[in-house]
Amino acid sequence: MPSASPSSPAPAPIAAAPPADTFAPGRLWRHAGLTGISACAGLALHAAGLRGDTLAVAVIVLFCLSYWATGWLPDFLVSLMLMFLLATCTSLGANVVFSGFTSSAFWLVFSGAVIGMALGVTGLGERVASRLADHCGHAYGIALTGFVAIAFVLGIVMPSTLGRIAILTPIVLSFCERVGLTPGRPGRTGLLLATALASCELSTAILPANLPNLVMAGTAETVLGLRLGYGEYAIALVPVLAVVRGVVLVIVAMRLFPDRLTPLVETPTIDDVHKSMRPDEWRLLAALALMLGLWLTEPWHHIAAGWVGLGIALLCLGPLRLVNPDAFLKQVKLAPLWFVAAIIGLTAAVDHAGLANALRPMLSRLDLAQMSTASAYLVLVALSVALTFLVTSNAAPALYTPLVPALALGAPLGVKVVLLTQAVGISTIALPYQAPPLVLAMALAGIGIRDATRYCVATALVALVTVVPLTPLWWRLIGLLHLH
Repeated sequence: MPSASPSSPAPAPIAAAPPADTFAPGRLWRHAGLTGISACAGLALHAAGLRGDTLAVAVIVLFCLSYWATGWLPDFLVSLMLMFLLATCTSLGANVVFSGFTSSAFWLVFSGAVIGMALGVTGLGERVASRLADHCGHAYGIALTGFVAIAFVLGIVMPSTLGRIAILTPIVLSFCERVGLTPGRPGRTGLLLATALASCELSTAILPANLPNLVMAGTAETVLGLRLGYGEYAIALVPVLAVVRGVVLVIVAMRLFPDRLTPLVETPTIDDVHKSMRPDEWRLLAALALMLGLWLTEPWHHIAAGWVGLGIALLCLGPLRLVNPDAFLKQVKLAPLWFVAAIIGLTAAVDHAGLANALRPMLSRLDLAQMSTASAYLVLVALSVALTFLVTSNAAPALYTPLVPALALGAPLGVKVVLLTQAVGISTIALPYQAPPLVLAMALAGIGIRDATRYCVATALVALVTVVPLTPLWWRLIGLLHLH
């Protein structure tokens, strides 16, 4: 990659401080505190009727999520601890606990690393980044807005959040190098997080764009006999859940990770970007086109995105001669893979232990009939947000949607409004683990859990005072909701 312009030097790298001893005597109170909180929660859940694997999984998940949220242990260590505890303290079995290693999402992380390296080695990533820099590289705010918009538009044509992130992350990394956002710069973190969270959250406004939407639509049709139309769904959700939330993502990134772009001066290396493409670039472009085509046609061939990505990665490492296998092995980092595997295993454990089913009787007792429209709406939003904490955004619709008839009975909200309200909560990601695709983006981009958590919490809080109240106002304007 070209070096920064002498007239606009990048900040000198700061020497990394030695890692603190997290088990030093003065820090042991942290671990004792989290253990005590988890034990108290376990006793409360036991009193509420939870038993066996359901109780064990709930306590283990709470314990490990506390460490991820606080950052008091390295991410990979918490990931391994989660798998160890689930394997030894429950009867779920290795096929559930370690299901992350057999998931296509796990291999998307691997293939994304290969494709990202190929984009750098061939120069195709620099070429794309240069074109984007011509339009978005004049100011940090413009760059944030541009990539958030690209993430949303890509959601219209690519119905896979994991696929969108696998394609966008290497391009954002190349763009950052092109505009002087070197590793360690806050703007690099801001751009990567804004793009990743936009890929997860804004796609909620497009019916077939992500897994939670598909679960919601499929369950609504089979359980409620209610078919959601593409256009109707977009009109109800795009103006607030996509546009307003997109503005929130940009503004929060600018406040939490302030920076300025320092475009590189024209050098022979950068001038080469504007010349005709080399043969290796054409080979990589053909491989990416094949991958994208297979992703878009998944409903017909039924090959998961991860296996498609793995096949393309093997082509890049082998016959296409785009990435040197020895060089790749020296650069690959295993820690992000453990994190992704642990998150997927966590979701599988919650499902197989029946934690969602244990909560269903309690949730079905919610009585909205005695509430005003506004109060009932806020309760439903709070419910959907709580479910994403408990079972992640992917599984929340499978628990919420079957409850819609009971929740709508006598409520001042129609069945369709009760159903759609969950989209407001599901798209409000407060912690990274709630959106498994965001974990994938963190792994591909090397984003730390602390920065990701700060950004998620901040955007969720701002969304609660913007997106949440504006959504019913918009629904009232289009005649979907009647406030009283």
